[in-house]
Amino acid sequence: MNESDTTSFDATHPSRDNWWSRLKKTLGPVAVVGVVIAKFFAKLKFFILPALKFLPLLLKSGGTMLLMIWVYTMMWGWKFAVGFVMLLLIHECGHLIVAKKFGLKVGAPVFIPFMGAFIALKEAPRNAWMEACVGIGGPMLGSIGALACNSIGEFTDIPIFFALAWFGYFLNLFNLTPVGMLDGGRIVTALSRWLWLPGFAVLLWFGWKYPNFIVWLMVIAS
Repeated sequence: MNESDTTSFDATHPSRDNWWSRLKKTLGPVAVVGVVIAKFFAKLKFFILPALKFLPLLLKSGGTMLLMIWVYTMMWGWKFAVGFVMLLLIHECGHLIVAKKFGLKVGAPVFIPFMGAFIALKEAPRNAWMEACVGIGGPMLGSIGALACNSIGEFTDIPIFFALAWFGYFLNLFNLTPVGMLDGGRIVTALSRWLWLPGFAVLLWFGWKYPNFIVWLMVIAS
């Protein structure tokens, strides 16, 4: 083999070092992109994992809320249904905020058509005063929500806001009836459970004057 043949062979068959250089040039950018993606997902997990933990709560609250909106939309139209359920949510957030203030563990709001909404206390209030404060938190914030609807109605002269305000005032006032399963019943425990008796009489009168299945269910449950 002469010198020209050797030169020709070397030119047409690159060495392993040349292949390795080309491979590094090709894979280098890919590796950089891979590292960036890995870091992105590593940071993203701090947002995804907490969201996954709260997913059951979101489904429970959001799902029951949408169900209630759908049911009431069939009766009153979607605008009033959405506003009414939002007022219930504001009411329950009042209980939630006060319970959290006392360090109590509470569940997410759950909505039941024709019954209202509730938050489940995962631990009982430690005394009657705490029970009363948690109980009054709902009607207080709920009344503020109704007042907001009233104010918007006065400013815009849109009738639906007056209707929402009336329902909001009524429901929060009715909830203050001193009967065991209503907020008023929880509030008067700081004074005396004997105050449930006049509340029970009011509930009986209301059920007789305005016959309603839900009211009589409250009478039986009380």
